[in-house]
Amino acid sequence: MRLILFGGPGSGKGTQAAILTTLLGIPHISTGDILRAERAAGTPLGQQAQSYMDRGELVPDQVIVEMVANRLQQPDTASGWLLDGFPRNGAQAAVFEEMLKSIHQDYDYLLFLDVPAAILQERALNRAKQAANGQQRSDDTPETILKRVQVYERETLPMIQQYMSHPKFVHIDGTRTIEEVTAAIQARIGEVNRV
Repeated sequence: MRLILFGGPGSGKGTQAAILTTLLGIPHISTGDILRAERAAGTPLGQQAQSYMDRGELVPDQVIVEMVANRLQQPDTASGWLLDGFPRNGAQAAVFEEMLKSIHQDYDYLLFLDVPAAILQERALNRAKQAANGQQRSDDTPETILKRVQVYERETLPMIQQYMSHPKFVHIDGTRTIEEVTAAIQARIGEVNRV
């Protein structure tokens, strides 16, 4: 099973990714983890990414996509993978689709955890309060979280809207409980129940 999971910051994406990867026995792959691993290993791509970051620039889409391609071809992905929050925009999506063809892979489902912006912002502010109390990541300030929501709305949401007509697109109401969201995903992708 190869899955791509989309959703805004605070949509429950990380929670559902953890549940699904456990149920399916597949690795959870996020670009942040890949980037950290490539940099730590000192790979050519990791060094290239580091040079952009040292200059305070975004790592170009092509470099990120090459890192994702390398990760999707590791031995632990033979039985499938769950790609979390990538691609993030239309430009990445186009390069990503070409990359998948070049490594002879495809995805089974595009899962979209749909949560309205107002709820994302409310959840984001709750996370910021928890961060202030030392219960969450230290970079979860109201400003950074709201900025993440704005970037998601500006860059990622338009790309997701383009994917909505794709036959593999699965729309999930992300406002429900964790258990209800998991059950809705299971009902749509079926094979989760075999594990």
